[in-house]
Amino acid sequence: MSRQEILPPQLHLPDLHGEAATSALPALSKLERRTVLAFVERLLIAEGQPAPFFTLLRQTDAALAALIGAEAAAAARPGPYGRFPPGPLRAEDLDGPPWRIPPALCARVGERLSVALEFAYLLVMHPGDLRRESLLALTTGGWSPEGIGELAEQIGAVASQTRTLAELHSAAKTAPGRTRLH
Repeated sequence: MSRQEILPPQLHLPDLHGEAATSALPALSKLERRTVLAFVERLLIAEGQPAPFFTLLRQTDAALAALIGAEAAAAARPGPYGRFPPGPLRAEDLDGPPWRIPPALCARVGERLSVALEFAYLLVMHPGDLRRESLLALTTGGWSPEGIGELAEQIGAVASQTRTLAELHSAAKTAPGRTRLH
């Protein structure tokens, strides 16, 4: 699967594996990728800001996009939260509300995608709460080690780029006429 099939042209994420590393069976299906990354976008940006993965999901499955958009809006918090292990990050500890996928959404997307969405929420909103059990939930839910690595890599890249774009849009609003983002 080429990068063009995975990512919309608006996003320029680095090719961390190289084209030669692609396999016949992707670790994430196109629908899984679009669903998880649309969820991540919606957790991190305000309504009305560009959300290319959400747009792609809506083009693929409008009903699922509506569910994911509503759930991400309900789950979005200022964050990030978590309790880090002893060490220098302990100063960043902040308690925050957990999120679990609602039963209706779980029934709609299945166990594999449900655990991926919960993992995405942890990775983006509760990084201090990531534990070995988080990865075990993914393996129990049907994710291979390669799939978990690809999932985490894509979530991290999209979260970073989404946060950056949100900051740029915020800066453009405070300095109208000086920055053009579209």
